[in-house]
Amino acid sequence: MSGSSGGLVINAFVAGAQSRRDEAPGARGHGSWGEREPTVRDVMTTPVVYVPPNTPVKAIAELLLSDRVSAVPVVDSHGHLLGLVSEEDILIKLIDPSAGARVPWLTGGHLPHEFRRRRDARTAGELMSAPVTCVHPDATLRQAAKTMYLRHLKRLPVIDGSSLVGIVSRSDLLRVYLMPDEHLRRRAEHLLHGALGLGAAAVRVSVAEGVVALEGEVATHSEADLIARMLRRLEGVVGVEPRIMWRVDDHVSLEARHTVNG
Repeated sequence: MSGSSGGLVINAFVAGAQSRRDEAPGARGHGSWGEREPTVRDVMTTPVVYVPPNTPVKAIAELLLSDRVSAVPVVDSHGHLLGLVSEEDILIKLIDPSAGARVPWLTGGHLPHEFRRRRDARTAGELMSAPVTCVHPDATLRQAAKTMYLRHLKRLPVIDGSSLVGIVSRSDLLRVYLMPDEHLRRRAEHLLHGALGLGAAAVRVSVAEGVVALEGEVATHSEADLIARMLRRLEGVVGVEPRIMWRVDDHVSLEARHTVNG
């Protein structure tokens, strides 16, 4: 992709050879993750548009607007990720501290180095945020979501070895909730009958709007609780309605044992 800024023609490069958007179950209902746990590779955006560090800031703004993305990776000639330039990085240039704007970087009325650097930046290399928190394509969606949540990030570049292969955003992770109910039911049954070793007749599974309903009978109360906890951790599950009976209430014996020992 190319764009122009003030008569200057720039090149926006792409990393990654195949789009993953049509492989994961989505609004069109095609594609399949099979019975395995979905990973970043399943939902990441690829190919990724990126820019070299000498790209002018004005050209980056044009690229963000034309591609309708909120950030662009900065990559060197060897394909190594150097940093990210986001809309927020560019917006710093619009802040005028002398006009009384409340700027968190201001200390004692003086502009710290970081703010001055971005305010005066003319290229991607001067403006970018670095270092960048990244994720491997085989990381689970749960791991990526935890990283984004704890670090207050909107996106994660996806790195395989030293190569940029994609980018995953918060909205990409939400795609797991577009999984069809029938697909989610099969994954829940695979977990129950495979990982937990339950017979097909022991616990019956139905799914509606992402809510998993369980019916049947198991040996103990603690086993019923374990089943519900594991299904709540299944990607795409909105909630669990455990209507499972048990033959032995081992919670009572555990409480009694704790009382005796206490």
